[in-house]
Order: sequence, then C-alpha cells, then structure tokens
Amino acid sequence: MTCPDIHALSIDADDGVRLAASLVGRRAAAATLVYVHPLLGERGFWSPLSLRVHEQLCGAVAQITYDQRGHGESDTPDLDQITTLRRLADDLDTVLAHASGSVVLVVHSTAAQLVYAYATAHRDHAAALAGLVFLNAASEFPYLPRYLRTWPQRLIRLRPHRVLDPVTAAGEAVLGYRLRHRGGPLVTSADTDPRVSIDILGAHPGFGLSVGVAQQLRPIPSMVLAGEYDPLVPPPRAVALADALWADYDLVPGAGHYLPHTHLERAADTITTTLDHALRVHLEQPSRRGARTPDPGHGEV
Repeated sequence: MTCPDIHALSIDADDGVRLAASLVGRRAAAATLVYVHPLLGERGFWSPLSLRVHEQLCGAVAQITYDQRGHGESDTPDLDQITTLRRLADDLDTVLAHASGSVVLVVHSTAAQLVYAYATAHRDHAAALAGLVFLNAASEFPYLPRYLRTWPQRLIRLRPHRVLDPVTAAGEAVLGYRLRHRGGPLVTSADTDPRVSIDILGAHPGFGLSVGVAQQLRPIPSMVLAGEYDPLVPPPRAVALADALWADYDLVPGAGHYLPHTHLERAADTITTTLDHALRVHLEQPSRRGARTPDPGHGEV
C-alpha cells in the first residue's frame, strides 16, 4: 500500500474550542467520508480502517477523522461549560463544513447517539448527507453499570454550587480513573478530559433514536453492520436500528464490538458499497440533497 497523503487540520468550533482533525486523500474530492469516534474515544481509532479504504479506492475520495472536544488532541472547553450532545452536534456540523462533494458519515457504537442529536439540531444539513454507515450501533445507549448512570448526573448538578468544588473535583477524578482503568469495552482511549467524559455520560443515556428522527433519516442510504458476539450491542438491537431506519443490515460472524479493527475488510467493503450507492443516488437525483461547499483551506495547518 502506498503512503496516503495525510493533512493535519485545526478546526475552530463556534465557541473557540479547537478541534484536531486529519484529512486523508484529496483536499477536494467528489465525496468525503467523515468518521465519528465513539464516546471516550479519539480519531486514531479510525486509522486502520481509513487507510484500508484509501487503498481500496486508490485515494479517489477524501476522508476526515477528528477528535471531539475534550478527546485526543482537541482542546478542552472552559471549566464552567457543560458539554452536551447538542454542543457535540454543533461541532460535527462545523467539521462537515470542511467536507467536499457527497458526504457519508461512518460511526461506531455510541457515536450513533451523536448522529441522532445532529439530525435533531441540524435537520437541513443532516438531510443533505449522502449516506450513513453504522458499525456496532443501536438506537439507544448500550447498557451501563449503575455507577456510570448515576454518578455523572449527580456531579453535573453539584458543579454550580461553588462551595462544593472540592467534592466535585474529587468525584470527577475518581470517576475519570475508573473510566480509564476499568471502563472495559466502553473505553477506546484513556486520553479524555474527565469533566467532558462525565458530561457526555450524563447526557447519552437519555438520548435515543426518536420516531421523528428515524423518519427524517430514512431517505438517506444507510447500512448497519453488527457483530455476532457483540456484548454491548447484540444483533437484535442492531436489527432494530436497521428496521427503524429502513437500512440495509449485515451480520459479521465471529465479530465482537470492535469489528472495525478485527474485521477490517468487512467494514471497508461496507463503507465502499454504501458510498457507491450514495453516489449513484446523488447522480440520479442531484436536486434532492445538495452537498455543502467547504471553505477552501480554512482551518488547515
């Protein structure tokens, strides 16, 4: 495989937080794949898959990976700011403004909740997507241990009371440690700001795929790929997501929750097949969903 052309991007959110991103392939292309990492992850999660897709397509499309705020190499928001799913959806919209041509979103696991929030907050832009690929995803947040469902919301409620700052600081430090060292399959990176992790954990459990958002996303060519032995998203939950979106569905025998790594070829084939379908739909109905025009060179390092 030839070494792909990789460009570093620095993308500024509308509140000034810098988002670290990478562009693989052409700066201007007929289509762009944008990868969204799961909760407590970072953009490096996508490196093996994006490089494989680059090889399969001979670099003909652009691919963007980025670190969500407070994750990886992206900046951490101000201490008095709570990171909500709406805030992450706004960041995703900013990242998508740097994509060219038809845009296909590729998401893993809990990143699906961010897509649902994006479709809620940015309805028109979401309708312009050319395709969606869901890997190990469900319509609702996977099961969480009790302490991950209760502690984050309690700590968030305590923050406004300045006298309790030492309590919240200690609680955030302890919970952050447990996430990094005992998070199991939920955690794909230890490099996440504890406050942001707690904010997102507090927001995710109550946010699922509503009937209205499902109806909104149905016209977009979509694919749901599930692992046969996924402990967090068992096949029936992935099937329910595919049914809700009227999406294509496929099961990967022997795969667990990290099939983008363990079954690289299947994941790459799914992405290229969805991209092919999306491009044909756009060619046949160009006026139905128009692609956004990126700002040339904006935010590049």
